[in-house]
Amino acid sequence: MVEQFISRTEKIKDGSIILEEGSWAYYAYVLQSGRAKVWKNVNNKQVLVGTLKTGDIFGEMSFFGMAKRTASVTADGDVVVGMITKDTFMEAINKLSPEARGKLDKMTQDFFYLSDVYSRLTNCLHEILTIKGRMIDPKLFEKEVEKMPDILRKVVGLMIERFVSAMDGSIKLVTQLEEASKPIDSLSTTLIQKCK
Repeated sequence: MVEQFISRTEKIKDGSIILEEGSWAYYAYVLQSGRAKVWKNVNNKQVLVGTLKTGDIFGEMSFFGMAKRTASVTADGDVVVGMITKDTFMEAINKLSPEARGKLDKMTQDFFYLSDVYSRLTNCLHEILTIKGRMIDPKLFEKEVEKMPDILRKVVGLMIERFVSAMDGSIKLVTQLEEASKPIDSLSTTLIQKCK
């Protein structure tokens, strides 16, 4: 069914960039054979955010709203991709009923919003891991704190309490995020099953 929209096919070598974050979109792609990796630039570092397998379509989201690519995709081994032009893709969209198109537009907006949230959460996780990597061993610091004047011991104690409070708050937020995501996940699972 998707094959009728493909205008050309390309063989891509292992590690090569198929599409690049921030570039303009002229094609959507169908991974006809092989696997690919999806990367996002977070704080000037490439972070792996997903993988693609044979049959997956990617790069199409940039066609909505004249947006640039929101991620990069590289070949994970040699791959073959089918390319769908933007005009062909938009022609198929324009054939939808106004109601279906409205729902698709809303779903696209929600996706872009959640994609932005995902990027920010990925950034937060990266920051937490950075903090974790440079944390001081409390047992080594304990002896130094004992030698400090009372005022400094009190300040260090307050800093530790605030740190623990911030971590507890972060954990509660993650729990709330998981709870808020359950209805979305349930709906997504249902839609995925209907689209296959």
